Amino acid sequence: MSQYRAQRVRNADGNRSATLLGPNGIVGPAEDYLCFLQNIGRSWHTTRGYASDLALYFDFLDRKGIDWREVGMPQIGAFTSHLRGTNRAKPNTSLVLLRTAEPSRSPASIQRALTAVFGFYDFHADTPLADALTRSRQHRLDVRSYVSKDPRSVVAAKVPKKIKPCLSEEQLVTVLTTPAGLRDRLLLAVMGLNGLRVGAALGLRHEDIRVRKGELAVVPRDDNANNARAKRRSTLTIPLHPTVGRLYTRYLDEEYGDWDSDYVFINLWSTNAGAPMTYDNVRSLIARTSEAAGIPMTAHVLRHTFATLMRRGGADMETVSELLGHSSSDVTRDTYVHTTVEDLRRALDRIEVEGANR
Repeated sequence: MSQYRAQRVRNADGNRSATLLGPNGIVGPAEDYLCFLQNIGRSWHTTRGYASDLALYFDFLDRKGIDWREVGMPQIGAFTSHLRGTNRAKPNTSLVLLRTAEPSRSPASIQRALTAVFGFYDFHADTPLADALTRSRQHRLDVRSYVSKDPRSVVAAKVPKKIKPCLSEEQLVTVLTTPAGLRDRLLLAVMGLNGLRVGAALGLRHEDIRVRKGELAVVPRDDNANNARAKRRSTLTIPLHPTVGRLYTRYLDEEYGDWDSDYVFINLWSTNAGAPMTYDNVRSLIARTSEAAGIPMTAHVLRHTFATLMRRGGADMETVSELLGHSSSDVTRDTYVHTTVEDLRRALDRIEVEGANR
């Protein structure tokens, strides 16, 4: 059984964080790094994920009798091999995989664990591995015209691209009309019709929705009582979808009532009535809606659907990227927008060659 585990904690300021516990209590070097991540604005989810990955790493070192300060690239290679042959829930260092076997841990999970470990050593810059990483990156920068990979990559797991699921227009309409309450329909609509992330939706204040101007502002805030994060460094102002505007107006008139809150999405009927909704509230809402509508989905599926339907509707990639708040259109193209055979067929049908049918 692993002697290292990630532990959720709540800081003095009330914000959530994570630390790493070992056989002798808090692992100091990991705690320093995780505090650094929080101080530079990394989300609670990122910090918790990195803590879990470092738990795997320190457990591996402990089993091998290796001091973390003496690790070199050979040990990183051994750790990578260990990750490929074990499962997060059931680590087994004695497991031997046949060449034809599929890895128990996904390539994306392996890559994230390596990213956490490399970040840990970037923070502890006085170690041999940190020096090796710096020299390797510098070498890759020097020969970048001959290298197609990211120069920051040292040991990388090949992550195959997956087509993320999205809904059809008919399915999206069904999802948005399934909840009985206007608040719930509005929450799903800002994700499915305006492309907001869950954190951005939960952090919305009334001042962010400008119905008369037809604008919606996504504002990064560090003081959200529900720990919602917009995952942005600057304010993004996008057009407000007309349906979202109408639902918001009805929500205020028919459900919001006399509640005195800056937050758009609050608990209306629970014992914690009046408090802003949380991530758990959204997960519960989506699970109930998905079951009632008979349509499998997540919050990310709604955002993917928004991007894909925008593109199929004729919006160019740069416009979709701006609406999603991405740093570049490449992120949008690689992650969110999906082109099907039917999309290509419709594009071909629009091509007219004069005289071709004579």
